[in-house]
Amino acid sequence: MDHTIQGSLRLPGDKSIAHRALMIGAIAQGDTTIDHLPDGGDVETTIDVLVALGVTSERSGQHITVHGLGGFHWQTPANALAMNNSGTTTRLMLGLLACPPAPLLLTGDASLSQRPMARITDPLRLMGAQMATTEGHLPIRIHPVRTLHGADIQLTVASAQVKSGILFAGLQATGDTTVTGPVHTRDHTERLLQKAGADISRTGLTVHIKPLQAPLQPLQIDLASDFSTAAFWIVLATLLSDSQLQLPGLSLNPTRTTLLDILVRMNGDFQVVDFPQAAAAEPMGTLQVNSAKLTSTTVDAAESARAIDELPLLALAATQAAGRTVIHHIDELAVKESDRRAATESILRSCGATIDRQGDSWVVPGPVALHAPDQWPDLPADHRMAMLQIAAALVAGAPVPTTVPPVVAVSYPELTYDLTKLVTSR
Repeated sequence: MDHTIQGSLRLPGDKSIAHRALMIGAIAQGDTTIDHLPDGGDVETTIDVLVALGVTSERSGQHITVHGLGGFHWQTPANALAMNNSGTTTRLMLGLLACPPAPLLLTGDASLSQRPMARITDPLRLMGAQMATTEGHLPIRIHPVRTLHGADIQLTVASAQVKSGILFAGLQATGDTTVTGPVHTRDHTERLLQKAGADISRTGLTVHIKPLQAPLQPLQIDLASDFSTAAFWIVLATLLSDSQLQLPGLSLNPTRTTLLDILVRMNGDFQVVDFPQAAAAEPMGTLQVNSAKLTSTTVDAAESARAIDELPLLALAATQAAGRTVIHHIDELAVKESDRRAATESILRSCGATIDRQGDSWVVPGPVALHAPDQWPDLPADHRMAMLQIAAALVAGAPVPTTVPPVVAVSYPELTYDLTKLVTSR
């Protein structure tokens, strides 16, 4: 069965930006308004944590107004702060709560409790924070300290979440803080903090932030659509013949669109048909995606670090590209919400693809005619892996699904409706 994609789709707002805007709004002086707020469990986790800390808000549909505290004036929560399955909430909140007025306990679900947290708690300790992890994982206890102090932090692993947590701590410190990473990662936090009036700048791979001298200003933003969610549709529309898809209001922040750079190198066919920026917190516009016959490429470590969430979908695209695609720096996938490195390999191999792991790299020859297996492999409860399996099944000619795994609701509860609206069979 052949499928094609035709139409236009405004996707949910960008979760990465939403988390940061909600947190900045919580410590700003005045009311922050956010439109196009996405549904999903991870954003709800951030909202619930802020409520437990004394932040009030009103929500109507995709609009929320956050009443800022005018600083780090947290209320002591009655219970542990439940991070659920949200790694973004956890790592950013650790920085935001690095100097609390009373002891705090952060917990997570079974999956999140396996993810490494020392990469954020270690640099925060260098700034004076008192944090006790459970062998480098959640649960984490944060103890009050008199003050934080600025520090020069060198990151060995590229992580926008870790960088953001340090920047939030730097706002509360005495003295300046710098964060230097191995590559330039997502800069949503820097953009939003600058818009809110923080003294923040970047030179090369180093971000410099000064402590707050006055409360942050509230934000009024319309969230761009989430690029990581769009990647599912971008890869599908590229691989399914005769497809033409428009994605309006999409985040076109260059620190998020590395997947497009790679696919263009592989002969992908994209056009930005409008690029409105007036009053936008982030570059955003309409992306048109057309089907294309891909060729192989080599993805270096810096590109992989910037496109880490999209690497599984890129591996699927590589199975349909002519030649031998090599994707470096895949080990970081093993410590995401699940072991996405192993799950990606299982999904693609079950469809008949070859994907070889060589050290910290994948080697994927193509093109290969995929087939939907009689029995899919058991997968972890990870929304991105569930969406990869759906995409692989459609490329293999399986029927358009009428239901999707419940875990997809964490990031994309509208997926079933959008699939039936846009994907047609021939």
